[in-house]
Amino acid sequence: MRVGVSSYWFNRGQGVVGRQLRSALETLGHETFVLARPTRETNIKPSFIDGAGVWDQQGVTVASSYEIPGEEMLAWARDNSLDVALFDQNYQFGEIGALRESGVRTYGRFVWEHFAAEHVEPAKEAFTSVYSVTACEHERYAELGLDIPRVPWGIHPELISEPTHKDDGTVRLFFPGGFMSKRKPLAETLKAFRKAKGDDLRLVVKAQIERGVDSVRDAARKDERIEVIAKDLPTEEHLRLFASADACLAPSRWEGLGLHLFEATALGLPIVTNNNPPMNEVVEDGRNGLLVRGTISKQRPRSDIGSFDPDRRQLTKAIERLRDPGLRAELERGALERRGELSWDRTVEALGSLIKEGR
Repeated sequence: MRVGVSSYWFNRGQGVVGRQLRSALETLGHETFVLARPTRETNIKPSFIDGAGVWDQQGVTVASSYEIPGEEMLAWARDNSLDVALFDQNYQFGEIGALRESGVRTYGRFVWEHFAAEHVEPAKEAFTSVYSVTACEHERYAELGLDIPRVPWGIHPELISEPTHKDDGTVRLFFPGGFMSKRKPLAETLKAFRKAKGDDLRLVVKAQIERGVDSVRDAARKDERIEVIAKDLPTEEHLRLFASADACLAPSRWEGLGLHLFEATALGLPIVTNNNPPMNEVVEDGRNGLLVRGTISKQRPRSDIGSFDPDRRQLTKAIERLRDPGLRAELERGALERRGELSWDRTVEALGSLIKEGR
């Protein structure tokens, strides 16, 4: 079949999902075509679409704006003779519905912190099917009255590598801050780390932008164990930096998918996060990481899913426990086992079934 994928097209979660979906579709033998959606977030890069490195691909049509005009969607489908089109986090139900009416089967994926009851009926009209990638969002959509298939997310082969951390007595923790959104309990994490005892501990806070890093720099001035890196890195360089850590420190108030959890597992790194979904769908306490209690947060997502801060005392204790090389080795073995269980083959197979059934 000829299959279209529409999403952001740069180094952000949604864009990475779109690019990896494209590779899965090509593995299944389909011809693929991208409709790249520019960002509207001016504090990152206005109307930005990447065309370098892994983003330099054939068959990419650049949309004129974040709100993609309906005629552009139809032209994209017509010019590429699409049978199927997949959209990620796109609420343009009218335009997508028109594409469906033209004969293209349409599939939509949404992060659960944005998708609410008001979107259910318009989504049913616009999409041949909505689908989910995590168990928690699948359960939520069922509660909203959407009987939808699931494409369980796995670890893409491009991520798989071995840890490269140094056995030099230093315990390096990596905090994947990304775009430093309010889903990241940064203040709580910094306080928990600064309370942790151990001159051997180090914390690298990696942000893709400058927004929100002033508090990290302030903490670093008070605690020389903390370092901040605030720049967007090419995919390979980002993964090399990630792999050099001993563990991933990744508490989160909520996650849509949590790609960094899959990246850490792909690299064989133990993960410390709070015991809430979807984080605890990837991390099993005592096996490939340490889970700490989540407490109700004042920060809220757009929909009515839960929001949780990590229990600061438990987080501090978890950080201190990682100083034990025996525990880290045990959790690393569990991460490598978990890597095999979160196989990309499952994702490819489920995606093939999704578009084949035409539901």
